[in-house]
Amino acid sequence: MASRLTSLTLLLLLAGVRAFSDLNDTNPNSTAESWQGEHEEYILEEEISTEVSIQQRTKDSSTLLKISSTIETANTASEPTTQPFIQSTTQPTTEPTTEPTTEPTTEPTTQPTTEPTTQPTTVPFCLGPDTSCSDLESQSAESKLGEALMDFSVKLYHAFSAMKKVETNMAFSPFSIASLLTQVLLGAGDSTKRNLESLLYYPEDFTCVHQALKAFTSKGFTSFSQIFHSPDLAIRDTFVNASQNLYGSSPAVLGNDSDVNTELINSWVAKKTNHKITQLLDSLPSDTCLVFLNAVYLNAKWKKTFDPKRTRLEPFYLKSSVIKAFMMSSKKYPVAHFTDPTLKAKVGQLQLSHNLSLVILVPQNTKYHLEDLEQALSPTVFKAVMKKLEMTKFHPTLLTMPRIKVTSKQDMLTVMENLKFFDFVYDLNLCGMTEDTDLQVSAMQHQTTLELTESGVEAAAATAVSVARNLLVFDVQQPFLFLIWDQQHKFPVFMGRVYDPRI
Repeated sequence: MASRLTSLTLLLLLAGVRAFSDLNDTNPNSTAESWQGEHEEYILEEEISTEVSIQQRTKDSSTLLKISSTIETANTASEPTTQPFIQSTTQPTTEPTTEPTTEPTTEPTTQPTTEPTTQPTTVPFCLGPDTSCSDLESQSAESKLGEALMDFSVKLYHAFSAMKKVETNMAFSPFSIASLLTQVLLGAGDSTKRNLESLLYYPEDFTCVHQALKAFTSKGFTSFSQIFHSPDLAIRDTFVNASQNLYGSSPAVLGNDSDVNTELINSWVAKKTNHKITQLLDSLPSDTCLVFLNAVYLNAKWKKTFDPKRTRLEPFYLKSSVIKAFMMSSKKYPVAHFTDPTLKAKVGQLQLSHNLSLVILVPQNTKYHLEDLEQALSPTVFKAVMKKLEMTKFHPTLLTMPRIKVTSKQDMLTVMENLKFFDFVYDLNLCGMTEDTDLQVSAMQHQTTLELTESGVEAAAATAVSVARNLLVFDVQQPFLFLIWDQQHKFPVFMGRVYDPRI
């Protein structure tokens, strides 16, 4: 049967004041006309540098999402750096000179030089998007991106885990979240750009990242990104053009009716997630300025299906109790597996269609717990485990594992703060996207729905198999960590854990 995984990341940015609405390098009308139908590509932008000041949000956004939290942010202001510079340069020159020469020379020289040098630096300025990527760079870009995604995924797993109760199920898509943040990176200015690169483990000025991310596609899963913005928020033409050239889609303009905007966004979400998430928003505040969306939908089949008739209630061992859960089983299922001494865990891989696979990490016996496994999991250990798994052959195995169905929602702003990334609520710099400096993130949401069952090709499932005497065993009968692995590009599309398979 098909495994269905759906992930949605929502980022809402709200502004208190529109400081610039009529700019030479913006064309709001063109962006309004550019949204026609559905866009099937990413919208990822280039990084730019500048100084930005953030106003405090005082609007009540409690109606945004039932599952979202409103983050109150502090006011920060960028102060001109030109005054001290002018004083330090004029002071030494006027002191040593005599009075007759100081009077006439200081007046004319200081005034003209101060005006032109001071004025331009107070206005935000950003260069155009740099999307250059040579053939030599593009060859290594996908490898660099894959490495970065692995590091980011483990870091993100620990951040998500810290937000959840210990004995709870959890699922998220590191690929969806990284895609969204990379999209923001395209329009980020100096401080936010550097901080995002550090958060995502990208090399500095990784201009090939957008092309590399675009290449990370599969028939098994699809990823979509979209930007919605208010009519009074002027988006730079350079940003719109880069988005259109790179990914074939442009930012879409919201209307003046909040209900219509809510329906527009919910419809986009429902369509991109194959209606697995049908109503993300109950309402949208009238002062919404900017909405970033990314959705990932995965639909893959087992290379070898499970027989539904063999699914039955079996023991599943929690830390201090035993429950009954519906367990799928197969006498001769191809599994690549080994026991890792560092994690004290069994690692198993089951093949899915479209070059995807399900990887399970489960404590090697009931003496060990999932929390111990999680604490021992570092980016270095994770890479070593996946490298070893890549070289491990598939063998017929007596397999027992529970059916999986996990739905998870998470306020991403708390996750970002847990990752020590505070730009979204304190110092957001999006000068490459807009010259409006009064932007701050009001809410950022991530929602994932994951389901793995045994049904699918019934004829193949009904085939009888014989069991060899030396058949290996891989049983998953206690809480475990899982990931959906892209075998071609070597990165996790989804990650999570299952404590109670009955939920």
